[in-house]
Amino acid sequence: MKKITSILYFHLFTFVHLSKYVIPLVLLLFFQIMIYAMARGGPSDFASDIILAEIFAFVIAILVGFASTGWTDPITEQLLILRAKSDVLYYSIHGLFLFVISIFISLISVLVPVFFHLLDSGFFQQFTIAYLMQSFLLLLGTSFAGISLGALFHPRIIFDKEGALYVGLISLVSITRHAVVNQFEILQYVLWLLPNVSAHHATIIDSSYFTFLVVGRLFLMSMLYGLAYSFIKVVLLSKRKF
Repeated sequence: MKKITSILYFHLFTFVHLSKYVIPLVLLLFFQIMIYAMARGGPSDFASDIILAEIFAFVIAILVGFASTGWTDPITEQLLILRAKSDVLYYSIHGLFLFVISIFISLISVLVPVFFHLLDSGFFQQFTIAYLMQSFLLLLGTSFAGISLGALFHPRIIFDKEGALYVGLISLVSITRHAVVNQFEILQYVLWLLPNVSAHHATIIDSSYFTFLVVGRLFLMSMLYGLAYSFIKVVLLSKRKF
């Protein structure tokens, strides 16, 4: 247990003290504030705003996951693996670290609208504690899927130097997957490999409101994607040595 906490602390310490990895979270906060600041002056729909925030959180999560693959040099990483006494354990701890960052992303995305609602009573037409909890679950699942997907672009997995370009392309496809599949149904047999972020919007809007049944299903699907990506990363990095 001590090994796990010490390695997890190392990753968190590194994350906090390297500004270029914190910048995406600052961008997320800025985007959230900008959305709700522009919406002030009239009642807003909480569900629609959260869905918009979810899309942006997904993109930010992918960027953070991609950035996390390059913040430890090979020598430091090998020393950490020696401390863990297992490369599988080390990469699993890194997956746990990404989940913790996903929680931070979700908290930023869900607490900003709460602040504006408290600042301007009646800002949202519908706002309950249940909505708040369900929004957090929705954002957490999406963030974890995104950050795990971004971490798959590790230099020892994707050798191409254009990794950032692929990350941007995959983000775009995941966000528009629902519309793309509707236009070209044959692509559903390939695009199922990516989380269907755009479908969340359609599902919530069709339901007209948040329900634990709807949100719970979307949360589990997103978490399964995140766990699958994490598992693939652990297996590949364990086999592809330095």
